Amino acid sequence: MPLIAMNREIGSLGKDVATGLEEALGMKIRHHEIIDHLAARSRMRKSHVISFLEGKQGLIERLTTDQVSLRILTADEIMSFAESGEPVILRGWGATSLLKDVPHAVRVCVSASRRTRVKRMTERLELADLDQVERIVDDNDESARAVMRRHFHVDTRDINEYDMGFNTDRVSVSQCVDEIVKLVKSDQFAETDESRAKLRDVAIGHHVRAAIRTHGSTSHCKVRVSVNAGRVLVEGSVDRIEQSEACSDIASRIKGVRLLENRLDVGEVSASPRRGE
Repeated sequence: MPLIAMNREIGSLGKDVATGLEEALGMKIRHHEIIDHLAARSRMRKSHVISFLEGKQGLIERLTTDQVSLRILTADEIMSFAESGEPVILRGWGATSLLKDVPHAVRVCVSASRRTRVKRMTERLELADLDQVERIVDDNDESARAVMRRHFHVDTRDINEYDMGFNTDRVSVSQCVDEIVKLVKSDQFAETDESRAKLRDVAIGHHVRAAIRTHGSTSHCKVRVSVNAGRVLVEGSVDRIEQSEACSDIASRIKGVRLLENRLDVGEVSASPRRGE
């Protein structure tokens, strides 16, 4: 199945490129569905989820939102769509970073100069105040970059983070679509048994993290998860042996886990014996 992850800047026409790919390849864009699922799972308002994903949280929201849990759940949702078995275009929310190790995932960036994007947004928003539009574009850019830096430690404008990048100052939407279609259909990005296995491993890792993070008994455990051919290694630290056992139980229940190795350090120290014992 074709799998495309796209990052775009406001006013870059990235949404139009995604729509063109949807039509050319018979794919489905997944964007707002992620928000709906996250809001339900985190029991948050959709507006709060959106502000988190777009890096536009106010002070109160930042103080009252479990950002680590929401980041882990976001990755879990994206990977669920990626492994769903249908050809999908994952637009935004860090999909380009999450799928970087999946051989058949085509990662694309659509951008344009600030000048061009400001002009387009002025026309789209029908605003006469140029300074206002510039602030909108600049704030959006900074928020998007902050989210990617904070959650994925990457620079959104680093071309090394993508397989293909487009500047729509000079390249039309149809040209972008044509070039991406060529890449998707190339032998280099063909889906194989090996690439599917890698996608499963990446997805399992995120599913295990999300399951441990959202379970009451393990929600505060600091764990690292790595997966190779369905073999899951859980490392990190927990306070009590019961938490370590719970992590093992939770991880082993995730679909696709073939073998589990628990290397969690238990921080609980037995009480010192009383005098005379």
